[in-house]
Amino acid sequence: MPSQSTRPWIDRLSASAVSDAVRAEFPDLAGAPVELHVELEQIDPIWHRGTAWLGQTHVVKFAWSAEAAVELARERVAMLALGGTRFARWMPTVEATSERPLLIVTRRVEGEPCWGEILSDPNIARNVATALADLHDRRVLSEIRNEGIEPPAPAPQADTEAIRSHLDRFLSPSHLSLVRRWCDWTDRVQASSTGERVILHGDLHGYNLVVRDGSLRCVLDYDAISVGDHHYDLRYLPGLGASIEFLAAVVDEYERCTGRTVEPAPLLAWHIRTVLGDALWRSEAGVPLPDGGTVHDWIEALELRIARLAVWRAFDRP
Repeated sequence: MPSQSTRPWIDRLSASAVSDAVRAEFPDLAGAPVELHVELEQIDPIWHRGTAWLGQTHVVKFAWSAEAAVELARERVAMLALGGTRFARWMPTVEATSERPLLIVTRRVEGEPCWGEILSDPNIARNVATALADLHDRRVLSEIRNEGIEPPAPAPQADTEAIRSHLDRFLSPSHLSLVRRWCDWTDRVQASSTGERVILHGDLHGYNLVVRDGSLRCVLDYDAISVGDHHYDLRYLPGLGASIEFLAAVVDEYERCTGRTVEPAPLLAWHIRTVLGDALWRSEAGVPLPDGGTVHDWIEALELRIARLAVWRAFDRP
């Protein structure tokens, strides 16, 4: 096994291990107290990566397995490349990085997640749309490729085959045929979808949107950077809040900024795979659903969301 000084991951998940790595690579931050922010320790080593606060001013990202280090290395490359594009104004400032071990140190951005009453602020919706428009600008993809970087295709939580095969045991009998119908519809839509290929953030949920004083301050987390259908980056928005009003406001501004159309069918197809895929992996892993609900609750909420989307913009709904 390579020594700690030559391998790109730290040897264990602990504040002291992170502190030792930071001290060795960034002496100016050596005295900062380390506060780990790792929600849960996954069994799969690809997820053995996390963040820690360094005092009140900085955040460090790190990995503690070889598999996770590969993913963190990809995120490091993506962040450094995006830092030279028009999207950089929405990113946390990268203060320093290292490769052995892999560390990404950014300036800490104060704020709160984009959730709850915040969603009713039209300026937040405009900001989110503008950030997406900046990221999805064709020039950004060209600039990334000019750096010799070709991000992968997006990888949502599960494909429809996995959902059909494994979610059944967590469903009530009344939902079995409904979920299968949604999966069949999603397959048809995605087989014919022609969304524009753009750089994608890939994980644009409310907790990666930092808001303060009525404005979007920052977009966090770049481990899911990919290239694909522009609808993909909107996949979480139908589920933000109790209605789809935030989604509608973001889409209106996004279309105005980009001249690009957002179609409800491909947007919903990605949303279905996201919601059902998230319910699947959490249920299999014994991890509680984020809002404390059940799979039954999520299916009921998704059904209501589909109806609201059809009222917002007419389409051949599942």
